[in-house]
Amino acid sequence: MTTTLELANIDDAEILNSTSIEAFTGDYEEYGSYPPGIGSIGWHQSEIEKGHYYKIQFNGETAGGICVIPSDNDRIEIKYFFITEKYQNRQIGSTTIELIEKQYSDAAVWVLSTPYKSFRNHHFYEKNGFIKVGESQPIPNNPFRLFEYKKEIGK
Repeated sequence: MTTTLELANIDDAEILNSTSIEAFTGDYEEYGSYPPGIGSIGWHQSEIEKGHYYKIQFNGETAGGICVIPSDNDRIEIKYFFITEKYQNRQIGSTTIELIEKQYSDAAVWVLSTPYKSFRNHHFYEKNGFIKVGESQPIPNNPFRLFEYKKEIGK
């Protein structure tokens, strides 16, 4: 049982698109929409071209993806991180966090946002060393909120 990260190439856009839609279906059912861009193959192609979008492989099959945004000051934002339901509860997520941290070993700070009702995500990120540091309301007058998480890695 092996989890690996592979830098996505343009040929992976379709599988990442369908995998992400499947993984974020619960968000769609809860909030009435997918995360921005997820339903567009063009969005996936654009992110792949930026060079920081990875396929999560489990025993040679695509289990999900992780898209990060590095900045100049040793900070990495996890923009999207998803694993389909079929592959959940197999330590793939925790292994992916370890692998992406090794890939960007110079990063001292990791940040991400996740929906306020995504309790499994909250537990997962906290289990992997992230601390809730804030909340935001992306759309004024809409009850939807994002919880902001941060992880600092001592060098």
